[in-house]
Amino acid sequence: MSLAETLDKAAAKKVDLLENDFGRFAVRAILAGIYLTVATAFAGVAGNAVEQHAKGLGAVVFALLFGFGLFAIVVLNTELATGDMMFGSWASAKGNLSWGKTIWFFIAATIFNLVGAFIVAAILSQSAKLGSMDNTHLIATLSEGKLNKSAWGAFIEAVLANFVVNMAILMGLQAKEVISKFVAIVPIIAIFVGLGLEHIIANFSLMTITMFADPLPDNFTVGAVALNWTMVLIGNFIGGGLGIGAVYAWLNKTQTVYTD
Repeated sequence: MSLAETLDKAAAKKVDLLENDFGRFAVRAILAGIYLTVATAFAGVAGNAVEQHAKGLGAVVFALLFGFGLFAIVVLNTELATGDMMFGSWASAKGNLSWGKTIWFFIAATIFNLVGAFIVAAILSQSAKLGSMDNTHLIATLSEGKLNKSAWGAFIEAVLANFVVNMAILMGLQAKEVISKFVAIVPIIAIFVGLGLEHIIANFSLMTITMFADPLPDNFTVGAVALNWTMVLIGNFIGGGLGIGAVYAWLNKTQTVYTD
């Protein structure tokens, strides 16, 4: 199946679920938040352990392991808002879906991704590994670093982050075997995580876990978190939605034989 056919099929399937079986769409989106937050927690615990013995390498380990969450999301067919930005923009740019419906598509997924993240964070707050987390834990310091960024900085980094994430999603969809999907997704995801770029659902995962830390990072306030999430959501839509989905739709409107 060509890349264009893959995008057409995936977008149509997802929009049909959204419109005709919203309950199951919501559950798939909750599962995506769960998968990503479980992987984030694992990457954070492993990275924190490394950080205790090799200062500065904890974030590298975190980046290398974080992609397991997106791998699970792609293989297990759940609804990640930042991927839905791409699929919705593809369909809208082709004239198959209104832009208003695309915005509702990814906003609905975003809300339920957050629900999934919170469920995992609440459970892990009672666990042996994270139940006594304080603001020196790698997960908390990563959250603190994100909240230290300016609104403009978070926005710009979010544009590039979701561009990279949707590169990985497209490659994962085109890969035929599970191992091929793993190889396509995990190393590319390490790029955006290792660069410290801003991804709204990744930030949900980090910050919902961090909210149970005692004490909290000094800059962890409702206003700071809300501003970060708002700017990152907008930036992610521009980078991954318009930058990948709409651009590839435009590329494939050509009258030449060069189509995907």
